Amino acid sequence: MQDIGMEQEKQSHYVEAGKAIQKARKKAREVTEPGVKINSVAEEVEQVVRDQGLDPAFPVNISIDDVAAHYTPTRDDDREVKPSDVVKVDIGAHSEGFIADTAVTINPDDNKQEMIEAAENVLSKALDYVEPGVTVGELGDVIEREIPDRYEVVRNLTGHSVGKFTQHAGLSIPNYSNDSDYEFEVGDSFAVEPFLTDGSGKVKNGADGNIYKLERDTSVRGKAERKLMSRIRDFNGLPFTTRWFDDYGARERMAMKKLVQGDIVHSYPILNEIKGGTVVQAEHTVILTENGKKVTTRE
Repeated sequence: MQDIGMEQEKQSHYVEAGKAIQKARKKAREVTEPGVKINSVAEEVEQVVRDQGLDPAFPVNISIDDVAAHYTPTRDDDREVKPSDVVKVDIGAHSEGFIADTAVTINPDDNKQEMIEAAENVLSKALDYVEPGVTVGELGDVIEREIPDRYEVVRNLTGHSVGKFTQHAGLSIPNYSNDSDYEFEVGDSFAVEPFLTDGSGKVKNGADGNIYKLERDTSVRGKAERKLMSRIRDFNGLPFTTRWFDDYGARERMAMKKLVQGDIVHSYPILNEIKGGTVVQAEHTVILTENGKKVTTRE
């Protein structure tokens, strides 16, 4: 009985995080408009999560056009959304460490709406299909079959399991036919996340994306590094951004550089489509329970 109670409590946290994310998705659609600064979009979407009494599971990613993932604006980023921008807004929240992860693509002038709708359709069909007993390979086959011939799936970006204070919890879910025989089972929690492109179907590492994660919790020597590590530990191993620090000046930037160089903190690089193709993204989080499948991030 204790195990059942613990499982129900875990599910309730996943659901709570998902409800916060549903509101954050709605806010993202409302505020991602031409002329709005992208750091304002990030701040407003993250604030919705905090207003629900929860914390972001990672910084809101705002990835535009050929940037597929892993960029969050700095405080002084003055870029504004343009009508033609294809804006991926990737949002995470956690309740006691249990994560909901979702993404929406917004294109103000609707120039790429057909591709966006294709990604959303692929995601919908995948969510309809997945259930206990289905393998990762079978799900990948379903996703790949649903992708229109004029688009490519981004093959080196995948869906993933989620765990307590772990955004990527070990299981990768490719968006194409593969030979994984892992069978989904009751108790699993994971994000299904197709990326489509009119480019080559692969991304490469670019510049620093202003997203970091503690890799190795260890003692450090410098005063500035010790102070920074104290703040970083508060994120419990989840990704964070310097935009969340009230005071982040030259001394803190140097301290962060040393932590990254020492492999204590990981710096996520921006992921760019290798031929400059436009990338779109759709994502929802799923939990499989004794009572069935629940898409926690979908209204």
